[in-house]
Amino acid sequence: MITFKDVSYQYDEKTPPVLESMDLRIPEGQYVALIGPNGCGKTTLIKHLNALLIPSRGEVLINGMNTRETSCHRDIRCQVGMVFQNPDHQIVGMSVEEDVAFGLENLAVPSREIYPLVREALSRVGMEGFEKRAPFTLSGGEKRLASIAGVLIMNPRYLVLDEPTAYLDPTGRRRILRMIRQLHQEGMGIIHVTHDIGEVADADRIIVMERGAIIMDGTPPEVCAFLMSRDNPGLEAPIMAALMAKLKESGWDLPTNIISVEDAHKEIHSCLTQLTRDNGFLRIHHK
Repeated sequence: MITFKDVSYQYDEKTPPVLESMDLRIPEGQYVALIGPNGCGKTTLIKHLNALLIPSRGEVLINGMNTRETSCHRDIRCQVGMVFQNPDHQIVGMSVEEDVAFGLENLAVPSREIYPLVREALSRVGMEGFEKRAPFTLSGGEKRLASIAGVLIMNPRYLVLDEPTAYLDPTGRRRILRMIRQLHQEGMGIIHVTHDIGEVADADRIIVMERGAIIMDGTPPEVCAFLMSRDNPGLEAPIMAALMAKLKESGWDLPTNIISVEDAHKEIHSCLTQLTRDNGFLRIHHK
């Protein structure tokens, strides 16, 4: 369990708090998405998860370990793996296998034990055969996958990803999202920071942040309805929800709390099928 108890954080005395009086609980194995406009405190929050930052006030507990206790930092960082937004900031090896092995080497694990684990970690992210590749020859998506493999080799209980699909092409995005879903299905806790709510339609829970505070915490459909009901500066309503709302205005009997393309397709197909059944032919009334 990850627990925030009345957490506030201020970078310096001259600036206002970035996080303020935050209470939060994330059970082990849960897939949590974190969304909000730039500057709302998302990255500051996740840096508290593995003691990169310590609260100015309050406590952060990782499976009972307090991040204020420096003696707990090693165990906390083994349990909470962090993947930063820019993979170049996380790659340190001259080859992919050296990079993935870096964490275990720092724990003085013997090399004969490390390299089978390197191959296993690369296999988990679909990068078998990349062991000898130089990181600078990898694509953006491959660099992110290598960074994730370097975290997975530490066998964490939680994986924290800061905008993992940023700047990737559609193929790279799908590959990363497919891997995140697979890790969650295997039982790993996921904390996924993103600007695109459409990426996290299958999350267990979405947390919306604004100005250092949590303003909504619910299931994807609940958060979708919340975003559609209010003006959200810096945070767009889901594209599919906006599409469904337009169709509803035109006379289609459709829900508007839809996030994913797949769910939108199912609802539209169901609506068309029902119209055909009821009328014997397709007839849609436009306002």
